[in-house]
Amino acid sequence: MTITLKQYPKCISDLFTCGLMYAVAEYKIHSPQPLTQSESWDFWTQPRSSFMEWLARTYPLKTQRMSYLNRMLDHDHASGIETHYDVSNDFYALFLDERYRFYTCAEFQSEQDSLEEAQTNKAQYLLSLMQLQGTESVLDLGCGWGAMLKFLQDSGHQGKLAGYTLSKEQLTYGQQQLGLNVSLTNFITNDFVEAPYERIFSIGALEHVRPHELKDLYQKIYDALVPGGLAVHQFFSLEREPYPTSMVLMQLFFPGSLLSMHETHIQMAQEVGFQITHDSIHDYQPTLQAWYQRLLKKQDQAIELVGQEIFNRYMTFFPTAWLFFQQHEAELHRVVMKKPETEKHK
Repeated sequence: MTITLKQYPKCISDLFTCGLMYAVAEYKIHSPQPLTQSESWDFWTQPRSSFMEWLARTYPLKTQRMSYLNRMLDHDHASGIETHYDVSNDFYALFLDERYRFYTCAEFQSEQDSLEEAQTNKAQYLLSLMQLQGTESVLDLGCGWGAMLKFLQDSGHQGKLAGYTLSKEQLTYGQQQLGLNVSLTNFITNDFVEAPYERIFSIGALEHVRPHELKDLYQKIYDALVPGGLAVHQFFSLEREPYPTSMVLMQLFFPGSLLSMHETHIQMAQEVGFQITHDSIHDYQPTLQAWYQRLLKKQDQAIELVGQEIFNRYMTFFPTAWLFFQQHEAELHRVVMKKPETEKHK
């Protein structure tokens, strides 16, 4: 990696302020050329010396990380979502599954599975967790491009379906292309106006809920469910420590987001009254690699749609996210939370 004189001051500043991983990723994103596989996937996923691993995991120091991340939390939710998701619907279509456009972890049951098959496997898995009979009212928090709502429709569900998103691009697609009942709503701060629901679910949305917001959100979900209702969530959460250096790096891709510890999710859900009836761990890495390979093959189209810098950003994001899961800093969970038929007095 060669740094020009023009790039040198910013690289040094990033290194001292945000650490090695952040500085290298920022440099690569602003590379004067489109990143190749050796400069992106191979670079991030190759083994490194124990010293480099130690440096990447320990600097910035924890107090610096906490200070920096707490400042980043001053961003409102919408601006962070728009930064990542309001790029271009056509750009995302280059690498997402062609049928539903799930931008969440798939379920590869074998190496021969296509991305389309793996995403359908995931949807079927989540459908089984929802225990639907066909007429329940269902709310999707952070519905993306409406993938799971469309899957429920295709599966014959006849009950009311609604979805919330903070992405204007996704809203347009869900309403105009799929004809779904979706709205531009911040599910963290806004009321669920058409409650109660019999099922509330989220796929890859709780990652955008900050730790101090978790309990209030789980309380709101609990209150919006009928007695006996289910909340089904797929999300990844931290496993080892609350402020890892990787959370600083991820501000390049999701500014203002900070993951919670998994034990915090479970504790907050139980404190508001939920019973945890299912909690399983799944592998995100094959999905990230599949997205990367598809984007790599569509390089020219991607650059024409969104420009070289955004192309390089995603060519950096996918392998760094793969590394994040490879090092088990976080795990992808599927969790079912049940509201009891008879509530206990709090």
